[in-house]
Amino acid sequence: MVLQRRRWILDPFEEMRRMQEWVEQMFSEIPETARLLPSGVGEGTGRTAVPAVDLVDKDDKLLLKADMPGIPKENIKVEVKGDRIEISAETKEESEEEKEGYIRRERSYTSYYRSIPLPTKVDSEKIDASFKDGVLTIEMPKVEAAEVKRIEVK
Repeated sequence: MVLQRRRWILDPFEEMRRMQEWVEQMFSEIPETARLLPSGVGEGTGRTAVPAVDLVDKDDKLLLKADMPGIPKENIKVEVKGDRIEISAETKEESEEEKEGYIRRERSYTSYYRSIPLPTKVDSEKIDASFKDGVLTIEMPKVEAAEVKRIEVK
């Protein structure tokens, strides 16, 4: 009696690779303007861009840096909401060129938005934000943690 061996052994990693290729192909066929979410950091869907952010936990403060090139500082809005910090900005540009036989008008609109969860409580009254060379820097002093008091169970 001859045992027949299987020709294929199911490889889960091969199946995952094939599924990833299928999903990438499916999403590549969607026009960029029809996507609802940004593709990645710094990329937009035609209207919303996600700024790249670094959040550093120092001893007594949190330091956040966000890349927002080309945005005037008066258009940037920073808000602390509970345990999150939200960064948003908008920029609009219009240009018009008139030459013999034609008029060319171009408009662009980009909004930036990012909501970042904070790892610890911060003093919202003492937050300091500055903007230089396209980089938004936010310093947030930490709130002192309450001393832990042990309660005896009777």
